[in-house]
Amino acid sequence: MVASLALAPAVSLAVDPAAAPPTVPLGCTGSATLGTFQLAVRPFSQGSPLPLKSVAEIPAGARLVWTPMHLKLPVSDSAEVTAVVVPAGDGSLIVLEPRKANVPTEWQLLRRPVVIALVYGPQGLSEGKVQSLVSRNQDLLRQLADYADQSSQVESLVQELADAEQSRGGADNAIKGMSAGYGVSAQKLSSTASSDQQAALLLKALIPASNNYDPLATPSNQVQQSGGLAASVAGLFFGNPVALAAGGAALFANLKTVLFPNTEFRSAFAQAADKGGLALCTKNQAPKSKTRTAYLWAYRVPEIARPVPSLGAAQRLPLGAKSTIALKFTKGSAKELEMARDWKLLPADGGKAVAVAVKTAAASSVDIDLSDAKAAAGDYHLAATWDWDSLPVAGTVHLQPYGDFTHIVLAPGGHDKLVEGHGSVAVELTGADFEFLESVVMESSARDAKPAEVAFTLPLGKRAGVQNGVIIHIDTSKQGLYHLSLMQSDGVAHKVPVAVLPPNPKFSNLPIRLNVGETRESILLSGSGLDRVEAILSDAGEIAGGPDSGNWSGEIRLKAGLKSGQTFPLRLKIMGLDDSLTVPGALEIVGPRPKVRSLQRSLVGAMGIEIGADELPAGMAAGLVLTVDRLRDSTRPKLELNCADGELRQALTLAPGGPASGASLTSAGPGVLYLSLDPGVVGYPGCHMSATVIMDPEGRSDPFVLGRVIRLPRLDKFTLTSEKVGDAGYAGILEGHDLDVIEKVGWDAANGLPVDEIPAPLPPLPNDPLRQTLRLILPWPAPGPHAPLYIWLRGESQGRKTSVTY
Repeated sequence: MVASLALAPAVSLAVDPAAAPPTVPLGCTGSATLGTFQLAVRPFSQGSPLPLKSVAEIPAGARLVWTPMHLKLPVSDSAEVTAVVVPAGDGSLIVLEPRKANVPTEWQLLRRPVVIALVYGPQGLSEGKVQSLVSRNQDLLRQLADYADQSSQVESLVQELADAEQSRGGADNAIKGMSAGYGVSAQKLSSTASSDQQAALLLKALIPASNNYDPLATPSNQVQQSGGLAASVAGLFFGNPVALAAGGAALFANLKTVLFPNTEFRSAFAQAADKGGLALCTKNQAPKSKTRTAYLWAYRVPEIARPVPSLGAAQRLPLGAKSTIALKFTKGSAKELEMARDWKLLPADGGKAVAVAVKTAAASSVDIDLSDAKAAAGDYHLAATWDWDSLPVAGTVHLQPYGDFTHIVLAPGGHDKLVEGHGSVAVELTGADFEFLESVVMESSARDAKPAEVAFTLPLGKRAGVQNGVIIHIDTSKQGLYHLSLMQSDGVAHKVPVAVLPPNPKFSNLPIRLNVGETRESILLSGSGLDRVEAILSDAGEIAGGPDSGNWSGEIRLKAGLKSGQTFPLRLKIMGLDDSLTVPGALEIVGPRPKVRSLQRSLVGAMGIEIGADELPAGMAAGLVLTVDRLRDSTRPKLELNCADGELRQALTLAPGGPASGASLTSAGPGVLYLSLDPGVVGYPGCHMSATVIMDPEGRSDPFVLGRVIRLPRLDKFTLTSEKVGDAGYAGILEGHDLDVIEKVGWDAANGLPVDEIPAPLPPLPNDPLRQTLRLILPWPAPGPHAPLYIWLRGESQGRKTSVTY
């Protein structure tokens, strides 16, 4: 583009200061404008004119093209323009022929220029045409070159500050850019200082010769007071003290003497204006009478050789976004690429070029902006234009759309790792191309929880190709619900819900032993976290069940053909986990369970009362012989005694040779156990006492009922008295123990009379302290002499024959 300098406030430096321009172009911060123009360079050979400031090197024979755009001309239209050129080589100075400023014109540059000073005279430059002149004045050459350097620096600083103020970006970034570009230290500006003081500090950094300038001692009319830092810098540059300190006064005096007599020179510089033009800016000061006024703008040609850049490696860039790409240079550096223009991407397949915006970034990189580029995915080559030639960048740029993060999920098995207490675990996310992923943040749903950066690893590395998975490292120290916030280089956050689960279930009663020969067996798992167990699978058989009061209970239908010694894992389906949780060795197949096949009983001593075949009198020693199938001789089985129904008085577990609570168990031969006990120690009257044989590891037999515990009276003596009771009954006296259990008495098993009285204690004997006596009524006559007495126990419907007679 053609450089341009816009016009500032409606303060004009035209010959007629009162005549305001019809429009006010952009530019000229804090100063007045003489107008806008275009200054271009056209090569001697084929090629279009290029703006002067966009050309890196001007070849000999090129033409300097002047095109006025909006000049403030005097009524006489006498304004003229010319250029003073410092060519490369012998140190000569060339003054080009003055031309009318209000019409386009051009000059041929026979020699390669290094400095071009534009001289603009609103009232003309001389009484006649100034012929081309070569001078050997070394002071003038040096002064003009220095002035060009200083003008360019101040010009750039004003432009940067003006752009920053317009975009509200602040002056700091502009100052940093200028300090890097010109190799001076960045100045720290105080917000409490005035714009003039800050401007003076910046100028001193750029132009050390201005160090003695004190803005507070300068008359106010020498400084433009537009309220901005850019305006203050511009105003100070035009002020006489600065020009004197920078050597400007000597330059102007020499120009007047050597080249342009009867002319007062004033400094000017150019700022970018509309439509690719330059605005010529100067101090707002009325011209002196009878003296021509000329304005000088000097420009040093960059003289930069074309660099030779290449891509360090194939670059992969996301479509529609800004990216930074690294470059290598066989010649030159990234800074010199600032002179390159018309950047474009050339499709590798030969398609239409795509224009892109490129800016120099760090020392070996550039920023490329694809936000507005109409490019499709694919391979491209990056290129630009350098002066009138092409500037290719060797290497390939691959454009790829951003990954669609709307369907990201944890890879299978990922949930299984996210369990509290597992430390930092690596899980994989899938469902998108992650090559442009820049950051991952983990956010907790808990109140006041702070987001935390999450480390991630791409299989190929960032921007190294399509990558449909990414490994992230998650801290599992605390269970709960979280979101992973994934951000690509476009800055858009995408949320992926994850959960750190409670600790996996733990078991306290494994292994569970299952017996050969069984088709169904109950299972009870104890431990913690069992409420999250949804199902259990095993190769040993089909399992059904569920959580039960903190445990897990169920039943297994065993497969046929299981053998003792086999072990099987359990596969648990846990709420929230992807895969089953395997518990190795949880089931163990053991031999068949023992089985009580038969029972033989014997009672020690006589009770004097009939006893049923299944009855076990409490208080009397009983001997029981149990025949047990599958009882291994090499084991020491245990026998568990309790009530098969109702409440226990006392449960006993016996082992052979170990008496307990008056009971004992011995081995009576292969498959035979002998039990001796008082049934009343285990069960209460009415209890059906059962025995369970226990072997390790085969387990427990089914309970085998040994008999029903009963409480019987002990009858020592019966006397039928002569006391008549009623019309057909006589009183009798019964002596013995536990007589309170007798409900009725009679002479046969079908007919009996109720016992209305309660037993009374008898005087204790030394060896029998619990003797009782009971008065009862019997019908008369008896069935025969010495007939036996029948008694009914409470709750019974039939009498029991006793051994006592009258």
